Amino acid sequence: MAEERKSAAEQARALRGAYRKAHAPKMSYQRHGASWRLNSLRGWLTALGDANTDIDSNASTLRERSRDLISGGGLARSGPKTLTTNVVGWGIQPKPKIDGEYLGLSDEAREAWERHTLREWNLWAKNQMCDAARQQNFYQMQELAFFSALASGDAFVAFGMKENKRTPYRLVIRILEADRIGTPMSAGSSLIQATADGMIIDGIEIDREGAVKKYWVANRSPLAEANPLTLEYIAVDAFGSETDMPNMLHIVNYERPEQRRGVPFVAPSIEVLKQFDRYINSELAGNLMRSMLALFITSEEDTPKFPMDEAIDPEERISDDDDMQFELAPGIIQKLPAGMKVQTVDPTGSNTAFQSFVETLEQLTGSAMEIPKEVLTKKYESNYTAARSSKLDFWQVVRVYRSHFNDMFNQPIYEAWLSEAVATGRIDAPGFFDDPLMRQAWCGCMWIGASMGHIDPMKEANAAEKRVQLNMTTEEQEAMEYNGNDWSENVIQRRREMAERRDMDGGTQEGETTT
Repeated sequence: MAEERKSAAEQARALRGAYRKAHAPKMSYQRHGASWRLNSLRGWLTALGDANTDIDSNASTLRERSRDLISGGGLARSGPKTLTTNVVGWGIQPKPKIDGEYLGLSDEAREAWERHTLREWNLWAKNQMCDAARQQNFYQMQELAFFSALASGDAFVAFGMKENKRTPYRLVIRILEADRIGTPMSAGSSLIQATADGMIIDGIEIDREGAVKKYWVANRSPLAEANPLTLEYIAVDAFGSETDMPNMLHIVNYERPEQRRGVPFVAPSIEVLKQFDRYINSELAGNLMRSMLALFITSEEDTPKFPMDEAIDPEERISDDDDMQFELAPGIIQKLPAGMKVQTVDPTGSNTAFQSFVETLEQLTGSAMEIPKEVLTKKYESNYTAARSSKLDFWQVVRVYRSHFNDMFNQPIYEAWLSEAVATGRIDAPGFFDDPLMRQAWCGCMWIGASMGHIDPMKEANAAEKRVQLNMTTEEQEAMEYNGNDWSENVIQRRREMAERRDMDGGTQEGETTT
């Protein structure tokens, strides 16, 4: 009997050993993040999907929720608006910077060409005629395109030609909301449809190699239910057949390879932001009720209606239709019928953890948006070093977004405009249409936007002076970084001001020398 028990125990040990050996983790991740045995990870169910499955197929839902959160204000609106204000500001201004050495131009000829080109550009860009809808100038459309891309995940820009009597240029641009680009839906069709040599993914047609071929554009917004036009989709070639110049621009920040549609800026924080809004509204409602309610009326008898029915004068009530609803107002005085008694009530009680909880959520939300909490909430309470560190950290994000926006929106539009200006003879650029390298040399342009701002201007000015002295930067770069100004224009203006001051004073200014 003892031997049988011993044999059974040995068999059990052998089975346990075989099980452990078969299920033993063989790699470090299997014992940690990839483990299915740890109690803390057993309930974590995940599934892998490509960019089409994870992003493009969910883009519509993300857009709806993102816009709803942004329209409600709070952190969901502060994040995109703060980024837009800093990236675009009052407008990202161009400064033509052509390759004069390659083009064989002297410095004087190069500067004259750049000044003339900038005048012509302003004739087009600062006029509403550049907008196909005739509503905004180019710099206002910058803000609209950038914010729309943040709110919806992406935005589209269509090029067109339209005559006008105010400028010599026919080029116009039209900003399209993300919903206008979609897959033509027929009975039983899906968001992704196969074509002869590729597929259409949420309105973007690609070939078998993944190159964008066409955009499917609706003649009206699919969300405009009151629009009398019948919804139709038109295929627009992504690039011109003869020039390969873009017919449409897609403003989007990609986060995965083979991704076609964008992700709204607040998408990673949608759940937290919605819960946060509900929490704030709940606290607000509780505090409002506390400010109105001083007494509750209780009774041992069943009454045909709520005792609070008479709290509001009948002529001032909003509705008497709902028997389960009553209205409150400040300073309620309620008559007490016989058989009723009064007791004090605190609808919510005081929430001592409210401030710390809100600040924690602000910190988490700001981290997801790459915006420091101080910048996100516009509340600066720290010292100079900490405040400057927050601004510098945020400004790195601004630089990245501005660089992407310049490449996707500003520079392509500038090149399209310059092509028309050269073709019509308004600007002289020999070889522009003959040699791609010549064209690139003529299209050189810097885009200057609003600067970071200043916490201690004197310290920052001294630091800039030191950087220039050590040849770590240039005066042109410092002027651009300081307030987005053009150093050359500053020098010309200062020369004019100094000359006029000399004329007014009738002599040499202090610190100046005569030759």
